[in-house]
Amino acid sequence: MEQETDPRISQEEARASLAEIDRTTQRIRHAIATGTAAPLLVAWGAVWIVSYSCEQFIPRYSSWVWGVLIVAGTIASLLSGLRQTPLKSAPSSPLMGRIGLVWLILFAYGILWATFLSPWEAPHGTYGALMERKLSAYTCTLCMFAYVVMGLWLGRFLLYLGALVTVATLVGYFFVPTYFYAWMAVTGGGSLMFTGLFIRKFWR
Repeated sequence: MEQETDPRISQEEARASLAEIDRTTQRIRHAIATGTAAPLLVAWGAVWIVSYSCEQFIPRYSSWVWGVLIVAGTIASLLSGLRQTPLKSAPSSPLMGRIGLVWLILFAYGILWATFLSPWEAPHGTYGALMERKLSAYTCTLCMFAYVVMGLWLGRFLLYLGALVTVATLVGYFFVPTYFYAWMAVTGGGSLMFTGLFIRKFWR
């Protein structure tokens, strides 16, 4: 006759597994906070604030400003990533590498969807302005989707912030169309900067 399994053993194992998951999450947070992610988030938040503000108040220069700042931000991000690899403080978990991979895959699909679902050249006038707002809302909500997914792994802060900024973006798109880009500078750029400061402060 087979011996019955002691239920207390499985409960203890479950608690040990949860504790290990929590320790791994804490180590990943610490590795992110002590790396270059936080200052890069602040920098990209500044890019969004400046670029969206330019698009709102001096639109004739917005394309030039967006182009220059995105190129500069991308180069800075790549150089920071190369300088930081490998992270000595990173936990020995495949989750750490998968986080960066998720972002890369997300933006690759985002570019693919934008290419097929939106015309590259929108005509001038009301329709063109509408397409530009749609693209801005699409870009921001795409980033916030990543926030929500990261929040499922790393904590509720990212999940709640992603959901809140998504709602704010939709409110701005539908109800504040005249000042939509100023709205996005505050909600989109501000959320990136706030996330970087929060990570640096509370994830160490």
